[in-house]
Parts: sequence; structure tokens; C-alpha cells
Amino acid sequence: MLNTTEIDERIEKCEKILKENPQSQVFAALADALRKKGELDHAFRVSRQGLRLHPDYAPGRLVMAKISFDRRMYDWAEQELKEAIDLDGRTRSTDLLEIEILIQSGFYSKAKVILDKLRSSDPTNEFYRSLEERIAAGKAEKKAKLAETEEFYRAKSREKKADAFDSLVDSGWIGEPITYDVALKLISNFPNIEGAFFTSLDGMVDQTQVPDGFDVDAYSASLTEICRFITPAVGAIGLENCIEVLVETENRKFIVILLGDRILVASCRSDVNLGSLKLKLAKITESLRKE
Repeated sequence: MLNTTEIDERIEKCEKILKENPQSQVFAALADALRKKGELDHAFRVSRQGLRLHPDYAPGRLVMAKISFDRRMYDWAEQELKEAIDLDGRTRSTDLLEIEILIQSGFYSKAKVILDKLRSSDPTNEFYRSLEERIAAGKAEKKAKLAETEEFYRAKSREKKADAFDSLVDSGWIGEPITYDVALKLISNFPNIEGAFFTSLDGMVDQTQVPDGFDVDAYSASLTEICRFITPAVGAIGLENCIEVLVETENRKFIVILLGDRILVASCRSDVNLGSLKLKLAKITESLRKE
């Protein structure tokens, strides 16, 4: 690695050559030395002036790509690097710079593809290994941020659905008789509800509002059987007829409500607010009974 004295000597030498011959391609070496010294703005001006005179000089394009990268102008760096590769082909230097640009731009998979090609010819290279670690760490961080963002928007969506549900339930309109289809749509919009469906007393599914992959027939058969068992048992011990059953499993909860010759089933996530849900279901089922 060049020390400060060697860099200063190179800058002085290049400036002398360029002063004597402004058309010289030594501008690239001068700009690179200024870059290594940390004088990025000066390096950028020298490189830009030189490329105006020599737009097809690949080493000049590569130096400009490095300067732009150091200035955190990653889009510009990528474009200059592309120009250099188009003019003079790929080299280890261009591949390494492209990897750095892709890492900084968040394109970790693309960076990994290029790095794998380099590592195939030099698998014990420690610098390549450090790049691979950076790519893996970047991927993990990006995935975590994406999950956090998705959860934020899911939470917002749940809040909006809850507000919409509350507006409908609390309005005078819900007090009027509603159809079974409307009831299912209202219930399925409640936060942490998976879906809802109606089934007959013999377990035959009628109307549904459930996601793909939801085994509604299996749940219907099991839950109606539970209701057939519980209802006479409750009557036998002198209590009022059972019209609502809560069934809890490890991953979900089911609220089962008897409505004459039909059964309403609401499938909920385990963290559903049961108190709030039951109050709203009471209003919906009251409206259904008026139909």
C-alpha cells in the first residue's frame, strides 16, 4: 500500500507530465493518486476533464468509477464501470469493484454470483471470504428489514380493517337485517380472523369466506359434531340451550354459533381479541336472526 510520501511524489510527477502535455492520458494516474489521498473532489475534476479528451480510455473510466464509488455515487460508479468493461473487457479489478457497488446498492445475490466465479479460481483467498461474509450479513439485514416493513404494513392493514368493521357494526345500518354473504364479509375483515363460513347441522358447508388451503370441510364436520354432542349435554344438566361454543386448539380458536338450522363458524388466530369479537358477532347474529 502506498504511503503518503509516495502518493505525493506520484501526484507531483503526474501533474508535471500533464502540465507539459494536457492531452496526456496520465490524467487517470493523477486522479487515482488524488483519490487514494482522499482528495475526491479534486480527483473527480481531473478525471472528468481527462475523459472529455479521452472518452474511450478504459483505465480512465475505471478510475472515475472508483472515485464515484468513494463519493458514494453508486449509480454513477456503476455506469462508469460498465463503460470500462465495454471498452476493455472484464478483469479481476472490475469484478471486485462491481461486487463492492452491488453490496452498497443492496444487490447481494448479484454480488454473490460474481464473487463465486472469482472464488472458484482462488478458493483460499481471505479477501474473497471477507466479501462473502459481508454479502451474507447484508442479506440477513435486508431480510430482517423487509420482514419488519411487511409486519408494519400488516399491522396498519389490520387497524384499517378494525376501523372499517367498527364503523359498520356501530352504525345504524347493521341493526337492519343483513344477508349471510354480508355477514361473512364483515366477520372476515375483523383483525386476526382467518375466515368464516356457514354449515348445516349435519356438517354440510354452505357459504364460505376463507383463504386458499383452508380445509373448510374437515373443520365443518368436526365442529358440527362437537355441537351435536354439547347441546343435549348442556340441556341435560338443567342449563339453557347452548347457542355458542368456543373451541381452542394450539394454533387457532373457533367460535361456533347456532342460528336455527345453520351454524356460523369464525376461525381466529390464537391472539384474537375474543371479547371484542364476541360483542361484534352478537350484533351480526342478532341482525341475521331478524332476516
